[in-house]
Amino acid sequence: MRALLDTNVLFAAASARDRYHDRASAIVSGIDSSELPSALITDYVVGETMNLTRERLGSGVATDLLDRLTEGAQFEVVHTAQADFTAATALFRTYPELSFVDATLAAYADRQGVEICYSFDDDLDVVPELTRLDTATDPRSGTR
Repeated sequence: MRALLDTNVLFAAASARDRYHDRASAIVSGIDSSELPSALITDYVVGETMNLTRERLGSGVATDLLDRLTEGAQFEVVHTAQADFTAATALFRTYPELSFVDATLAAYADRQGVEICYSFDDDLDVVPELTRLDTATDPRSGTR
């Protein structure tokens, strides 16, 4: 089993001042240590995360986070397909709550059969096929 990671989890893990920092750090550490499922990070999420992190926390923090994502054994950066983009445009039009990046997450999850996404964004709850987790819960066992 693998799970998607949303931008807000990655950013909060990098930002000690973020209100979700402790929960995000527990999620990322749990993935790093294999206590949680390995993580899929879409190219859209990487772009959004790097831009936000560089803008708010600086280039060094953004580069360190990028290195962690690209070099970590439990993290895999995946590229969304044209089919995901097409499906995301329909989701974006259907669910006004979703950002376009969240719509691409939902489209990728649907195409790849991924059922779990770690995110603090409850807007993803409108996507019935995707279960959003906002704590370091292991969906394989239900433990924290």
